[in-house]
Amino acid sequence: MNLHEELVSDLGRLPTEVLCRIFIHCLPQTGYTLPNSKSPPMLLTRICRRWREVATDMPSLWCRLSMDIHHATSRNWRKTVFCYDSWLKRTRGCPLSLEIMCIKNDTTDLRTILQPYISQISSLNIMFDEAVAPEMLLNDLPALQELRVHIFHDVIVKKRGIPSRILPPISRLFTLHSLELELMTCYDIKCLSGLNLAWPLTNVKLVACQPSTIIGLLQLFPNLSSLETYILSGDGLSFEPFTHSTIQKISIETVFTTRTDLARDSVVHLFNALTLPNLRVLHVDGRSWPCVEDLILQYGK
Repeated sequence: MNLHEELVSDLGRLPTEVLCRIFIHCLPQTGYTLPNSKSPPMLLTRICRRWREVATDMPSLWCRLSMDIHHATSRNWRKTVFCYDSWLKRTRGCPLSLEIMCIKNDTTDLRTILQPYISQISSLNIMFDEAVAPEMLLNDLPALQELRVHIFHDVIVKKRGIPSRILPPISRLFTLHSLELELMTCYDIKCLSGLNLAWPLTNVKLVACQPSTIIGLLQLFPNLSSLETYILSGDGLSFEPFTHSTIQKISIETVFTTRTDLARDSVVHLFNALTLPNLRVLHVDGRSWPCVEDLILQYGK
Protein backbone atom coordinates (compact mmCIF):
# COMPACT_ATOMS: atom_id res chain seq x y z
CA MET A 1 0.00 0.00 0.00
CA ASN A 2 2.84 2.41 0.86
CA LEU A 3 4.52 1.72 -2.50
CA HIS A 4 1.26 2.43 -4.31
CA GLU A 5 0.74 5.68 -2.43
CA GLU A 6 4.31 6.78 -3.15
CA LEU A 7 3.85 6.01 -6.88
CA VAL A 8 0.61 7.99 -7.05
CA SER A 9 2.28 10.83 -5.19
CA ASP A 10 5.24 10.86 -7.59
CA LEU A 11 2.96 10.88 -10.63
CA GLY A 12 1.01 13.73 -9.08
CA ARG A 13 4.15 15.85 -8.93
CA LEU A 14 4.99 15.43 -12.63
CA PRO A 15 5.06 18.71 -14.59
CA THR A 16 1.92 19.26 -16.66
CA GLU A 17 3.95 19.15 -19.90
CA VAL A 18 5.27 15.68 -19.04
CA LEU A 19 1.82 14.46 -18.03
CA CYS A 20 0.42 15.68 -21.34
CA ARG A 21 3.01 13.69 -23.27
CA ILE A 22 2.18 10.58 -21.28
CA PHE A 23 -1.51 11.05 -21.98
CA ILE A 24 -0.88 11.36 -25.72
CA HIS A 25 1.00 8.04 -25.70
CA CYS A 26 -1.94 6.39 -23.92
CA LEU A 27 -4.13 6.85 -27.00
CA PRO A 28 -4.30 4.26 -29.80
CA GLN A 29 -1.61 4.89 -32.39
CA THR A 30 -4.08 4.31 -35.22
CA GLY A 31 -7.83 4.33 -35.60
CA TYR A 32 -10.40 6.16 -33.51
CA THR A 33 -11.17 6.35 -29.79
CA LEU A 34 -14.41 5.08 -28.30
CA PRO A 35 -16.39 6.80 -25.53
CA ASN A 36 -15.57 4.05 -23.05
CA SER A 37 -14.96 4.87 -19.38
CA LYS A 38 -12.48 1.98 -19.14
CA SER A 39 -10.26 3.22 -22.00
CA PRO A 40 -8.28 6.42 -22.62
CA PRO A 41 -8.97 9.26 -22.77
CA MET A 42 -12.03 8.88 -20.51
CA LEU A 43 -10.14 6.55 -18.17
CA LEU A 44 -7.57 9.28 -17.56
CA THR A 45 -10.28 11.57 -16.14
CA ARG A 46 -11.14 9.01 -13.44
CA ILE A 47 -7.72 8.64 -11.78
CA CYS A 48 -7.58 11.84 -9.74
CA ARG A 49 -8.73 15.44 -9.86
CA ARG A 50 -5.46 16.75 -11.35
CA TRP A 51 -5.44 14.14 -14.11
CA ARG A 52 -9.03 15.00 -14.93
CA GLU A 53 -8.21 18.71 -15.14
CA VAL A 54 -5.20 18.08 -17.39
CA ALA A 55 -7.03 15.59 -19.64
CA THR A 56 -10.13 17.70 -20.15
CA ASP A 57 -7.90 20.67 -20.96
CA MET A 58 -6.17 18.78 -23.82
CA PRO A 59 -8.22 19.09 -27.05
CA SER A 60 -5.86 16.72 -28.87
CA LEU A 61 -7.06 13.82 -26.68
CA TRP A 62 -10.64 14.18 -27.94
CA CYS A 63 -10.25 14.90 -31.65
CA ARG A 64 -10.56 11.30 -32.99
CA LEU A 65 -13.94 9.77 -32.18
CA SER A 66 -15.91 6.71 -33.29
CA MET A 67 -19.68 7.21 -33.14
CA ASP A 68 -22.40 4.55 -33.17
CA ILE A 69 -25.82 5.57 -31.79
CA HIS A 70 -27.87 2.73 -33.24
CA HIS A 71 -27.96 0.78 -29.97
CA ALA A 72 -29.09 3.78 -27.94
CA THR A 73 -32.63 3.30 -26.61
CA SER A 74 -35.23 5.92 -25.80
CA ARG A 75 -34.40 5.35 -22.13
CA ASN A 76 -30.70 6.20 -22.43
CA TRP A 77 -30.90 8.54 -25.44
CA ARG A 78 -30.34 11.71 -23.40
CA LYS A 79 -27.32 10.13 -21.76
CA THR A 80 -25.91 9.15 -25.18
CA VAL A 81 -26.35 12.68 -26.55
CA PHE A 82 -24.83 14.20 -23.41
CA CYS A 83 -21.83 11.85 -23.65
CA TYR A 84 -21.04 12.72 -27.28
CA ASP A 85 -21.68 16.44 -26.77
CA SER A 86 -19.44 16.58 -23.69
CA TRP A 87 -16.72 14.75 -25.61
CA LEU A 88 -16.92 17.05 -28.63
CA LYS A 89 -16.96 20.21 -26.50
CA ARG A 90 -13.54 19.24 -25.18
CA THR A 91 -12.07 19.58 -28.69
CA ARG A 92 -12.48 23.37 -28.34
CA GLY A 93 -12.67 24.12 -32.04
CA CYS A 94 -9.78 21.87 -33.12
CA PRO A 95 -10.07 19.79 -36.34
CA LEU A 96 -12.11 16.62 -35.86
CA SER A 97 -11.56 13.14 -37.30
CA LEU A 98 -14.72 11.08 -37.03
CA GLU A 99 -15.73 7.50 -37.74
CA ILE A 100 -19.51 7.15 -38.03
CA MET A 101 -21.71 4.07 -38.33
CA CYS A 102 -25.04 5.10 -39.85
CA ILE A 103 -27.79 2.47 -39.71
CA LYS A 104 -31.38 2.93 -40.92
CA ASN A 105 -32.90 5.99 -39.18
CA ASP A 106 -29.72 7.19 -37.45
CA THR A 107 -29.10 9.95 -40.00
CA THR A 108 -31.19 12.74 -38.48
CA ASP A 109 -30.04 12.07 -34.92
CA LEU A 110 -26.38 11.98 -35.95
CA ARG A 111 -26.71 15.25 -37.84
CA THR A 112 -28.35 16.87 -34.79
CA ILE A 113 -25.51 15.80 -32.50
CA LEU A 114 -22.83 16.94 -34.94
CA GLN A 115 -24.41 20.21 -36.06
CA PRO A 116 -22.61 22.48 -33.52
CA TYR A 117 -19.28 20.97 -34.62
CA ILE A 118 -19.80 20.74 -38.39
CA SER A 119 -17.19 23.40 -39.16
CA GLN A 120 -14.53 21.39 -37.26
CA ILE A 121 -14.84 18.10 -39.18
CA SER A 122 -11.72 17.70 -41.34
CA SER A 123 -11.72 13.91 -41.73
CA LEU A 124 -14.77 11.64 -41.99
CA ASN A 125 -14.98 7.87 -42.27
CA ILE A 126 -18.64 6.95 -42.69
CA MET A 127 -20.29 3.55 -43.08
CA PHE A 128 -23.85 3.28 -44.40
CA ASP A 129 -26.01 0.26 -43.60
CA GLU A 130 -29.57 0.71 -44.93
CA ALA A 131 -29.37 4.38 -43.97
CA VAL A 132 -32.36 6.64 -44.62
CA ALA A 133 -31.45 9.98 -46.28
CA PRO A 134 -27.68 9.32 -46.16
CA GLU A 135 -26.99 12.60 -47.97
CA MET A 136 -27.86 14.52 -44.78
CA LEU A 137 -24.50 13.61 -43.25
CA LEU A 138 -22.57 14.84 -46.29
CA ASN A 139 -24.19 18.24 -46.75
CA ASP A 140 -22.42 21.46 -45.74
CA LEU A 141 -19.09 20.26 -44.37
CA PRO A 142 -17.01 23.42 -44.95
CA ALA A 143 -13.71 22.13 -43.52
CA LEU A 144 -13.75 18.52 -44.74
CA GLN A 145 -10.48 17.43 -46.36
CA GLU A 146 -10.61 13.62 -46.17
CA LEU A 147 -13.64 11.44 -46.84
CA ARG A 148 -14.04 7.67 -46.85
CA VAL A 149 -17.46 6.22 -47.62
CA HIS A 150 -18.30 2.54 -47.25
CA ILE A 151 -21.68 1.14 -48.30
CA PHE A 152 -22.26 -2.43 -47.24
CA HIS A 153 -22.48 -4.71 -50.26
CA ASP A 154 -25.91 -6.15 -49.49
CA VAL A 155 -27.23 -2.60 -49.17
CA ILE A 156 -25.82 -1.73 -52.60
CA VAL A 157 -27.64 -4.70 -54.09
CA LYS A 158 -30.96 -3.99 -52.35
CA LYS A 159 -30.98 -0.18 -52.53
CA ARG A 160 -29.44 1.03 -55.74
CA GLY A 161 -30.25 4.67 -54.95
CA ILE A 162 -27.80 5.23 -52.10
CA PRO A 163 -24.66 5.89 -54.21
CA SER A 164 -26.50 8.28 -56.53
CA ARG A 165 -27.92 10.16 -53.52
CA ILE A 166 -24.57 10.72 -51.81
CA LEU A 167 -22.61 11.73 -54.93
CA PRO A 168 -24.19 15.21 -55.41
CA PRO A 169 -23.40 16.43 -51.85
CA ILE A 170 -19.90 14.96 -52.18
CA SER A 171 -19.37 16.99 -55.35
CA ARG A 172 -20.08 20.17 -53.36
CA LEU A 173 -17.32 19.53 -50.80
CA PHE A 174 -14.92 22.03 -52.33
CA THR A 175 -12.25 21.66 -49.61
CA LEU A 176 -11.92 17.90 -50.20
CA HIS A 177 -8.44 16.63 -51.04
CA SER A 178 -8.74 12.89 -50.42
CA LEU A 179 -11.66 10.65 -51.39
CA GLU A 180 -12.17 6.93 -50.89
CA LEU A 181 -15.42 5.70 -52.38
CA GLU A 182 -16.62 2.22 -53.19
CA LEU A 183 -18.46 2.31 -56.52
CA MET A 184 -19.51 -1.22 -57.23
CA THR A 185 -21.38 -0.91 -60.54
CA CYS A 186 -21.19 0.79 -63.94
CA TYR A 187 -24.27 2.81 -62.98
CA ASP A 188 -22.40 4.41 -60.07
CA ILE A 189 -19.46 5.31 -62.31
CA LYS A 190 -21.87 7.04 -64.70
CA CYS A 191 -23.33 9.03 -61.79
CA LEU A 192 -19.85 10.15 -60.82
CA SER A 193 -18.97 11.05 -64.40
CA GLY A 194 -22.09 13.19 -64.70
CA LEU A 195 -21.12 15.51 -61.85
CA ASN A 196 -19.33 18.82 -62.13
CA LEU A 197 -16.40 18.04 -59.86
CA ALA A 198 -14.70 21.35 -59.12
CA TRP A 199 -12.87 20.52 -55.90
CA PRO A 200 -9.05 20.19 -55.70
CA LEU A 201 -8.84 16.43 -55.16
CA THR A 202 -5.29 15.09 -55.02
CA ASN A 203 -5.83 11.54 -53.68
CA VAL A 204 -8.57 9.17 -54.82
CA LYS A 205 -9.29 5.52 -54.05
CA LEU A 206 -12.17 3.95 -55.96
CA VAL A 207 -13.52 0.55 -56.84
CA ALA A 208 -13.99 0.71 -60.62
CA CYS A 209 -15.79 -1.75 -62.84
CA GLN A 210 -13.64 -1.72 -65.97
CA PRO A 211 -10.25 -0.38 -67.15
CA SER A 212 -12.02 2.22 -69.29
CA THR A 213 -13.19 4.00 -66.14
CA ILE A 214 -9.60 4.78 -65.08
CA ILE A 215 -9.09 7.22 -67.94
CA GLY A 216 -12.47 8.73 -67.14
CA LEU A 217 -11.41 9.21 -63.52
CA LEU A 218 -8.17 10.90 -64.56
CA GLN A 219 -10.16 13.24 -66.78
CA LEU A 220 -12.52 14.04 -63.91
CA PHE A 221 -9.73 14.87 -61.46
CA PRO A 222 -7.05 17.03 -63.17
CA ASN A 223 -5.21 17.78 -59.89
CA LEU A 224 -4.69 14.18 -58.86
CA SER A 225 -1.31 13.14 -57.52
CA SER A 226 -2.37 9.66 -56.37
CA LEU A 227 -4.94 7.19 -57.69
CA GLU A 228 -5.67 3.77 -56.19
CA THR A 229 -8.29 1.69 -57.92
CA TYR A 230 -9.62 -1.84 -58.15
CA ILE A 231 -10.76 -3.22 -61.53
CA LEU A 232 -13.47 -5.84 -61.32
CA SER A 233 -13.72 -6.84 -64.99
CA GLY A 234 -12.04 -6.43 -68.37
CA ASP A 235 -13.66 -4.84 -71.41
CA GLY A 236 -11.00 -5.35 -74.11
CA LEU A 237 -11.60 -1.84 -75.48
CA SER A 238 -9.05 0.48 -77.08
CA PHE A 239 -8.91 4.01 -75.70
CA GLU A 240 -8.24 7.47 -77.04
CA PRO A 241 -4.84 8.85 -75.98
CA PHE A 242 -4.92 10.92 -72.81
CA THR A 243 -2.25 12.89 -70.93
CA HIS A 244 -2.45 13.59 -67.21
CA SER A 245 0.26 16.03 -66.15
CA THR A 246 0.10 15.85 -62.32
CA ILE A 247 -0.42 12.20 -61.37
CA GLN A 248 2.62 10.81 -59.53
CA LYS A 249 1.36 7.49 -58.16
CA ILE A 250 -1.00 4.88 -59.61
CA SER A 251 -1.92 1.62 -57.94
CA ILE A 252 -4.14 -0.84 -59.80
CA GLU A 253 -5.43 -4.14 -58.44
CA THR A 254 -7.29 -6.41 -60.85
CA VAL A 255 -9.99 -8.84 -59.78
CA PHE A 256 -11.03 -10.16 -63.17
CA THR A 257 -13.94 -12.52 -63.55
CA THR A 258 -13.63 -12.69 -67.36
CA ARG A 259 -11.20 -14.54 -69.67
CA THR A 260 -7.51 -14.05 -68.92
CA ASP A 261 -6.70 -12.85 -72.45
CA LEU A 262 -9.41 -10.19 -72.24
CA ALA A 263 -8.02 -9.04 -68.91
CA ARG A 264 -4.51 -8.77 -70.32
CA ASP A 265 -5.68 -6.90 -73.42
CA SER A 266 -7.53 -4.40 -71.22
CA VAL A 267 -4.42 -3.60 -69.17
CA VAL A 268 -2.28 -3.26 -72.31
CA HIS A 269 -4.77 -0.93 -74.02
CA LEU A 270 -4.98 1.17 -70.86
CA PHE A 271 -1.25 1.79 -70.62
CA ASN A 272 -0.90 2.32 -74.36
CA ALA A 273 -3.40 5.18 -74.16
CA LEU A 274 -1.94 6.97 -71.13
CA THR A 275 0.86 9.54 -71.11
CA LEU A 276 1.90 10.38 -67.55
CA PRO A 277 4.97 12.67 -67.56
CA ASN A 278 5.15 13.07 -63.75
CA LEU A 279 4.49 9.47 -62.78
CA ARG A 280 6.92 8.31 -60.11
CA VAL A 281 5.30 5.18 -58.63
CA LEU A 282 3.33 2.51 -60.47
CA HIS A 283 1.89 -0.65 -58.94
CA VAL A 284 -0.11 -3.24 -60.85
CA ASP A 285 -1.36 -6.23 -58.87
CA GLY A 286 1.18 -5.51 -56.16
CA ARG A 287 4.13 -5.34 -58.57
CA SER A 288 6.12 -2.11 -58.83
CA TRP A 289 8.18 -0.67 -61.67
CA PRO A 290 10.28 -2.06 -63.37
CA CYS A 291 8.42 -5.34 -62.73
CA VAL A 292 5.33 -3.71 -64.24
CA GLU A 293 7.22 -3.27 -67.52
CA ASP A 294 7.79 -7.02 -67.65
CA LEU A 295 4.15 -7.55 -66.76
CA ILE A 296 2.97 -5.34 -69.63
CA LEU A 297 5.36 -6.97 -72.07
CA GLN A 298 4.06 -10.34 -70.96
CA TYR A 299 0.45 -9.19 -71.43
CA GLY A 300 1.27 -7.91 -74.90
CA LYS A 301 2.52 -11.23 -76.22
